[in-house]
Amino acid sequence: MIIGGLYKRKKNIYMQISQSRANLMLVLVAILWGSSYVFAKQVVDAGMQSGLINGCRGTFCVAAGYLLFHAKINQMSRRDLKIGLTAGLINFSGYYLQTAALRYTTPAKNAFLTTMYVVIAPFILWLFWHQAPRRKDYFAIILAVIGMALLSGISPANFTLQLGDLLTLISAIFWALQLIYFAKFASTVSSPWIVIFLIGLVQGSLGWVCALLFERPSFAHVHWLQALVPLAILAIVVTFLAQGMQITAQHFTTPTAAGIILMLESLFASLMSVALGFDRLTPQLVIGGVILILANLLMQLDLAKMPFVKRISSN
Repeated sequence: MIIGGLYKRKKNIYMQISQSRANLMLVLVAILWGSSYVFAKQVVDAGMQSGLINGCRGTFCVAAGYLLFHAKINQMSRRDLKIGLTAGLINFSGYYLQTAALRYTTPAKNAFLTTMYVVIAPFILWLFWHQAPRRKDYFAIILAVIGMALLSGISPANFTLQLGDLLTLISAIFWALQLIYFAKFASTVSSPWIVIFLIGLVQGSLGWVCALLFERPSFAHVHWLQALVPLAILAIVVTFLAQGMQITAQHFTTPTAAGIILMLESLFASLMSVALGFDRLTPQLVIGGVILILANLLMQLDLAKMPFVKRISSN
């Protein structure tokens, strides 16, 4: 009876979304994450450092989560607590390392190397869960990496590995772990919003610890009124809403497909940057974006059902 009741709760929470609809939700998540770069830039320009940003984001996220979903949060199980806190530690580690790396490398290399989580995730799945990627997944991953390299302006001629690059690659391992963890564990809790609440709790707690230990002298230089609105958007819309949608959507799609779709985040960030005048529209942006879209189409299409593939296989 307990198992049956738990199964019914899962069915009510995850309302039988098709994989194509789940993938569309992930595209919306990528748009929201892409928009976060503009808001994050405004917060940084207001004088905030990484620990303080994470501390405030986590605090906002916890407040919004408890205000909207306090009934579910008050009923969280020990298993929910364990999964949520683990997800929070993975999430904070990825954010902290990725942000720290920017002190030693360029944003372009940081963005490009972060997307290596899409390459890392299938091999973690293969190594620990013996889930071998499909053959077309390899090709889609290669296309996606080429597209991201063009978007970021990275080429073998101007690429050298520095300390910041190493930190970014380590952060990419945590993003790959988060992608898999969301799909395999976070989507099985009694409510996805419990996980988001606990991620915010860990992010806020550890962020404030780092801020108070290492960033206290910078507090006097923060323009709080300038930072408040974009920080609230980062916390509530981008962190809270987008991650809740990601956990829900990943219940109905594969980690590899989710990773390829979420790589569109950089494309949307670039497009928004161009639209707001922060960057120029370049051939690299156009070609890289087209290649990323092709990689996503390849991941979603069932090639075996394509007419020309059927004709080739029948011959």
